[in-house]
Amino acid sequence: MKPALGVPMRVRGQALIAALLLALLLAAASLLGGGELRMRSNTVAHARSVAALAQARDALIGYAISYDERHPGEGYGFLPCPDSGNSGSTPIGACGARDLGALGRLPWRTLGLADLRDGWGECLWYAVAGSIKHNPKPLLLNWDNAGQFALQAADGRMLAAAAPDRLAVAVVFAPGPPLPGQLRPSAAGRACSGSASAAADLSSYLEGDYPATVGGTLTVAAGEQPDGAQGRRNDLIAWIGIDDLFDALRRRADHADQVDALITTAADALASRLGDAHFIAAHSEDTSGALRIGLLPAGAALGLPVPDRPRLERWRDQFRFAVCTDGSACIDAELDPPAATLACRGVLLFGGERIRSGAGAQARITAAQRKDPAQYFEGDNARHLSQGIPHFSGAARFRVADPLQPATADVVRCLP
Repeated sequence: MKPALGVPMRVRGQALIAALLLALLLAAASLLGGGELRMRSNTVAHARSVAALAQARDALIGYAISYDERHPGEGYGFLPCPDSGNSGSTPIGACGARDLGALGRLPWRTLGLADLRDGWGECLWYAVAGSIKHNPKPLLLNWDNAGQFALQAADGRMLAAAAPDRLAVAVVFAPGPPLPGQLRPSAAGRACSGSASAAADLSSYLEGDYPATVGGTLTVAAGEQPDGAQGRRNDLIAWIGIDDLFDALRRRADHADQVDALITTAADALASRLGDAHFIAAHSEDTSGALRIGLLPAGAALGLPVPDRPRLERWRDQFRFAVCTDGSACIDAELDPPAATLACRGVLLFGGERIRSGAGAQARITAAQRKDPAQYFEGDNARHLSQGIPHFSGAARFRVADPLQPATADVVRCLP
């Protein structure tokens, strides 16, 4: 009987190579599938983070434009202090000294929210400027307030907030998954992970080496999600500029009446002091032509009741007065509507919102700009204030003609 034929060595070698190639292809396919799944997972988590940031941002704006309903008599526009103790609420008391910003967790209970999480299950963080925080409140708060947070994109470009200085007044952070070196303690009975001290936990969640108390301008950098776990930063951010708050506030049906009531309070108080030449001289910044010109005096000097003073103080930089030096009714005030020309011993002018674009754009950022009447008043009003010419024109009352556009018209009140 013939012996069975053996398999040639060359054929067996080719079969082994083929088997190895097949194994490598299957392994590569498995790795590719895993990579696609990770990418999809990161994309979904990124989208959830973006949605949570948007919800938090909307809630903060809603809080600011309804602040007076929660705190009667205190006015609108304030944002809450951050949660510094991992309770979900703004702490009782101040978050730092006046005009200092603060950084901590988002106070979701204070905002009436669920404990918002990013796409990786982490609670959101939040920074607020000292110029807008509710405790201690700033001395000024209106549509010209300064921001405190410079915004940097992941590629290093600087981003602009909706504000004259391009700085944000608030930032919300989605911290993303921990990066190497970030240790995040368990919740230990709290809703959010971490300790009871936001200040102690900051570096475990955010990559900017940020302080809990912010003086001056702080650069806030966005991260590189959805694949941020491989990079040096992975914080997603959303922000609010001062224009965002007042654009929303302008859409309130009662906003114009609220501002106009402040103008009436100021005009009535100043009119009652026109007969006091020493008072007018003491509060005038300049005597030009036939007029004494100045900023609106403080509420205390005007004799306003103590509860009414802070609200007017926060708008005082928007006012200028002009009073006839000889005490006569030398000023012509041309008002519309209703169309009328009045003879006045003095006028109180309210600048309205700044003109944001075009050849007549106004800027009220620097001290020099804030002193320049042309940055507040339009046309002849600015020139007449500077030159002491006793003729002014404007609206008799503050009104919002279009809720989607800044209300820039000068308001002129005759002081008879």
